[in-house]
Amino acid sequence: MSDAMLLATLLAQEVRLTVQGGVVMTVCIALVLALNLFCMRRILSEPHPEEHHHAPLEIDTKDTQD
Repeated sequence: MSDAMLLATLLAQEVRLTVQGGVVMTVCIALVLALNLFCMRRILSEPHPEEHHHAPLEIDTKDTQD
Protein backbone atom coordinates (compact mmCIF):
# COMPACT_ATOMS: atom_id res chain seq x y z
CA MET A 1 0.00 0.00 0.00
CA SER A 2 1.42 3.37 -0.94
CA ASP A 3 1.84 6.22 1.51
CA ALA A 4 -0.91 8.25 -0.15
CA MET A 5 -3.39 5.38 0.10
CA LEU A 6 -2.48 4.77 3.74
CA LEU A 7 -2.92 8.45 4.55
CA ALA A 8 -6.27 8.55 2.77
CA THR A 9 -7.42 5.47 4.69
CA LEU A 10 -6.38 6.94 8.01
CA LEU A 11 -8.01 10.31 7.27
CA ALA A 12 -11.27 8.63 6.26
CA GLN A 13 -11.59 6.95 9.66
CA GLU A 14 -13.40 8.77 12.41
CA VAL A 15 -11.09 9.47 15.33
CA ARG A 16 -12.77 9.91 18.69
CA LEU A 17 -11.31 10.91 22.01
CA THR A 18 -12.20 8.60 24.86
CA VAL A 19 -13.36 9.90 28.23
CA GLN A 20 -10.12 8.77 29.86
CA GLY A 21 -8.07 10.49 27.17
CA GLY A 22 -10.06 13.69 27.65
CA VAL A 23 -9.53 13.60 31.40
CA VAL A 24 -5.78 13.05 31.04
CA MET A 25 -5.50 15.83 28.47
CA THR A 26 -7.51 18.25 30.63
CA VAL A 27 -5.46 17.48 33.75
CA CYS A 28 -2.17 17.88 31.86
CA ILE A 29 -3.17 21.22 30.34
CA ALA A 30 -4.42 22.45 33.73
CA LEU A 31 -1.13 21.47 35.41
CA VAL A 32 0.97 23.20 32.76
CA LEU A 33 -1.12 26.37 33.00
CA ALA A 34 -1.04 26.32 36.82
CA LEU A 35 2.75 25.92 36.90
CA ASN A 36 3.14 28.69 34.32
CA LEU A 37 0.93 31.06 36.31
CA PHE A 38 2.70 30.18 39.58
CA CYS A 39 6.13 30.90 38.10
CA MET A 40 5.08 34.13 36.41
CA ARG A 41 3.34 35.39 39.54
CA ARG A 42 6.33 34.52 41.70
CA ILE A 43 8.78 36.33 39.41
CA LEU A 44 6.62 39.37 38.70
CA SER A 45 5.50 39.96 42.28
CA GLU A 46 8.94 40.25 43.88
CA PRO A 47 9.38 43.57 45.68
CA HIS A 48 12.95 44.31 44.48
CA PRO A 49 13.96 41.99 41.64
CA GLU A 50 16.71 44.34 40.47
CA GLU A 51 18.80 43.22 43.45
CA HIS A 52 19.39 39.72 42.11
CA HIS A 53 17.74 39.43 38.67
CA HIS A 54 20.56 40.81 36.58
CA ALA A 55 23.61 39.62 34.74
CA PRO A 56 27.04 40.38 36.14
CA LEU A 57 28.84 43.20 34.37
CA GLU A 58 31.92 41.12 33.59
CA ILE A 59 30.16 38.85 31.06
CA ASP A 60 31.82 39.14 27.66
CA THR A 61 29.29 38.35 24.93
CA LYS A 62 31.90 38.92 22.19
CA ASP A 63 29.33 40.72 20.04
CA THR A 64 31.32 43.97 19.95
CA GLN A 65 34.62 42.48 18.81
CA ASP A 66 35.67 42.39 15.14
